[in-house]
Amino acid sequence: MVNNRQAFFLRNSINLDIHHKCTLGCNKCGRYFMMNNKDSTITSSNFPGCPLSDSDWKKILRHFTRINFCGQVADPMMHSKLSNFLGDMYAVGKKGHVHTAISQRPMKHYIKAFEVNPDMKWVFGIDGLPKDSHKYRINQNGEKLFEVMLEAKRYLKTIPRWQYIVFKYNENDIAEAKELAMKHGLQITFMYSGRYSKDDPLRPSPEFRIDREEIYHDSDR
Repeated sequence: MVNNRQAFFLRNSINLDIHHKCTLGCNKCGRYFMMNNKDSTITSSNFPGCPLSDSDWKKILRHFTRINFCGQVADPMMHSKLSNFLGDMYAVGKKGHVHTAISQRPMKHYIKAFEVNPDMKWVFGIDGLPKDSHKYRINQNGEKLFEVMLEAKRYLKTIPRWQYIVFKYNENDIAEAKELAMKHGLQITFMYSGRYSKDDPLRPSPEFRIDREEIYHDSDR
């Protein structure tokens, strides 16, 4: 039997960015910074990277026991074979998470991904009440994605999680969001950020943000 110490050293997980495209324009995202730097020549049409290939996927599936799909510059739902990857994981008993925020796929595309692997945990990035999430998640239809999240409950063995980054425009909606999550039987996680300039209109009140300068001083003591 493997004890806790052995399990720690035998752990074998990976987080994947399986595509190089995204339909959103979130201005705190690394993708946005890469494309909007004043000296940048990067655009959505020449953004570096490529979709994960079948051959590379087979290597990953063989080696890792926990596989998470949480894009840093892209959304995993952009990969046309995500459902294939999830089905492969289910067939061999591999676990993991899918983090998504895009709303441009048709409902049947999401349902297929839920159906082929009901063991996966799903996290939906909807920052604020669904009607307002597009204020940060540019091009997102938050109300549609919320319906996708509710639909996921019909297929998944674990409760979908609503991830809510707190910004100025949604900091006063936290209580309502909690009630909405409870009403629909969803998990909800509130995320605090420090990616703000001093005059950033998205910058929330101090209690809802991470102050990078304070963190720096604390670690320097």
